[in-house]
Amino acid sequence: MTAVLRFLAAGFAIGLGLAGCSGSPQSEGRTTPQATALTEVADLLRATTGPGGRGPARLADLARLEPQYPRGYQAVKSGEIVVVWGAPMAGEGETGTDAVIAYEKKVPTDGGLVLLHNGTVKEMSADAFKSAPKAK
Repeated sequence: MTAVLRFLAAGFAIGLGLAGCSGSPQSEGRTTPQATALTEVADLLRATTGPGGRGPARLADLARLEPQYPRGYQAVKSGEIVVVWGAPMAGEGETGTDAVIAYEKKVPTDGGLVLLHNGTVKEMSADAFKSAPKAK
């Protein structure tokens, strides 16, 4: 039953996104392929966070949702996006924190886009990333 509800919720969120209302914030007002991939990663992590608050531990935990979130899945699989494995993603409607849960692989050295535990995608410099809290 829970899987059905998650599937319906994901479909609803996709419908809102197509209608111009996104459930996940974009990167500071601009949509880029990287921001879209991170938004999909947020949805992947949210859908695979277990009821006990345990996040996915490895790429294989995301594989069943690849058809719904192909950009996000491929970005993680290719290493373009790095995930803090085991960290749970805040659910829809939950406040969450500003801890980094996923990021572009270049962020630690060059800065770039990061995904925060609360679902926000934002630009972060390499220095800010080094001092930013990481999701646990």
